Amino acid sequence: MIKLFRKIRYNLMSENKTGKYLKYAIGEIVLVVIGILIALQINNWNEDKKILKQEKATIASLKLEFQKNLVDLEDNIDTIEKIISAGNILLEHTDPDYEFGSLSNVDSLISMTPRMSVWDPSLYTLSNIKNSGKLSNLSNEALKVQLIEWESFYGNLLDWGDFYVERGHYYFNYLVENSVNRNLDKTGPMKFSKSKFVGSNEELLRMRSFENNLTQRITHNGFMLRFYLDAKNRLTTIIALCDEY
Repeated sequence: MIKLFRKIRYNLMSENKTGKYLKYAIGEIVLVVIGILIALQINNWNEDKKILKQEKATIASLKLEFQKNLVDLEDNIDTIEKIISAGNILLEHTDPDYEFGSLSNVDSLISMTPRMSVWDPSLYTLSNIKNSGKLSNLSNEALKVQLIEWESFYGNLLDWGDFYVERGHYYFNYLVENSVNRNLDKTGPMKFSKSKFVGSNEELLRMRSFENNLTQRITHNGFMLRFYLDAKNRLTTIIALCDEY
């Protein structure tokens, strides 16, 4: 092709057709420029396809990570709801005049209340996206916004989680000091036999201190449940946005 252009230019010059030569030269330059632009555009298309392919692979990993986190979160939500339910049943029976025997499963209900639900999601893929600078380059703006908001939300969740665990330890220590611990573990993994000491955990239902501590315990679990339900909605939204790729 280049040899053909050269031959045409040579013939035009040899025939002293300067005007035609200039027009032809300009046309040739235009064709070369167009060719370069087309080549650059094709290269850009290929590069964009490569970037999109990499982004899809990253989002696929993110989706799997968040799906696993969602399953773990739902287990924690189930646990925390059981803690609250057990606590509310006990609160219905706290009374200075509580009649012993009115609530048959006191031990099992009390044994549920000191349990703690601490959700520990995997953040490996999300951290990799952030640290590599890929977060700001995501093509899905809605997903980008959700992931940025997730980081802020999760930070607040961690702060509340620390307080939740701290108060949970306080409640646990209260039960160690005031309950018949051995009876609380009768149905647990150790399967202890009933304590031979005089007294039962029903006595706690007549104590104001137990009612106060139990009320706080239920309240803290209620706040944690709200965080978890909010987290569930956010995870569900992020997973749905990942499906758009």
